[in-house]
Amino acid sequence: MVIDRGTETITCRSFFELPEILRPGDLLVLNDTRVIPARLFGTLSTGAEVELFLLEREGHDIWRCLGRPLKKLKVSSTIFLPKGVSGQVVERVNAFEVRVQFRRETGDLDEGLKEIGTMPIPPYIRGGRGDEQDIVDYQTLFAKHEGSVAAPTASLHFTPELIEKLKSMGVEFHYMTLHVGTASFRPLWNEEREEIDPEVTKPGAEQFSFADETVERILAQKRSGGRVLAVGTTIVRALETLGQDVTVRQGATELFIVPGHDFKLVDGVITNFHQPRTTHLLLVQALLGQHLLERSYHTALEQDFRFLSYGDAMCIL
Repeated sequence: MVIDRGTETITCRSFFELPEILRPGDLLVLNDTRVIPARLFGTLSTGAEVELFLLEREGHDIWRCLGRPLKKLKVSSTIFLPKGVSGQVVERVNAFEVRVQFRRETGDLDEGLKEIGTMPIPPYIRGGRGDEQDIVDYQTLFAKHEGSVAAPTASLHFTPELIEKLKSMGVEFHYMTLHVGTASFRPLWNEEREEIDPEVTKPGAEQFSFADETVERILAQKRSGGRVLAVGTTIVRALETLGQDVTVRQGATELFIVPGHDFKLVDGVITNFHQPRTTHLLLVQALLGQHLLERSYHTALEQDFRFLSYGDAMCIL
């Protein structure tokens, strides 16, 4: 779907037609983060099945994790995992997370975690149990720096042939790194309470890094009046964080983009279709406005567009 904000027109195209939609001189910014096999399945001493979702490393053998079911993961309980790996809950962090210390009987712990981990595909696909094909499918062509627990899925639409065609017509490709965290899948809405959940009202902090030469090229593009297009909401968040202070090239962003946001660097975005009541949808609304957002999503439903991670894309210009 192509949405022109200036004319408020909506057209349905195929992604391989992107060279007909963009123009020479456009600058695309993409996320070169690499997804880690973050989902672990194990059992407790009682035989109960549990799941750990690696979020952030906090030491050689300690990770902050999402745990499910959390009520079974009590402090000091041991999770038995394949390949001689086990974990012990050392702390309950909040209503969603636990801190776990891992160990391995023999062999390298990091290698063991990689071997037993599965790609963290969303739970609406095969119950979140990634397979061998997801190792390829849930990773972008330009994935480089490990650290994400979800793919920057807008980039999954690109093929080598399409990239070469866009480059040949004068579209520039530049890369930065933002490690995708739980902001990509935590809802704003608490279904049980039927209200905005105060614990997840804002997306969590995510680590980002820009190369100096990338920043200078982006700023030069803006000075010349050219368009800077973000591929994915992760890039929008990173670019707008940079826009607040162009001297800060790396760190952790807690920027929450909502309607009314004054966009400093982003002129357009390629993104997938998002769930209601999520931070990503609020970001898209900040770009489109409420009326155009509703028109776009109604059109997507009428035209049977696929939503979410392995779904279709929209290009907002």
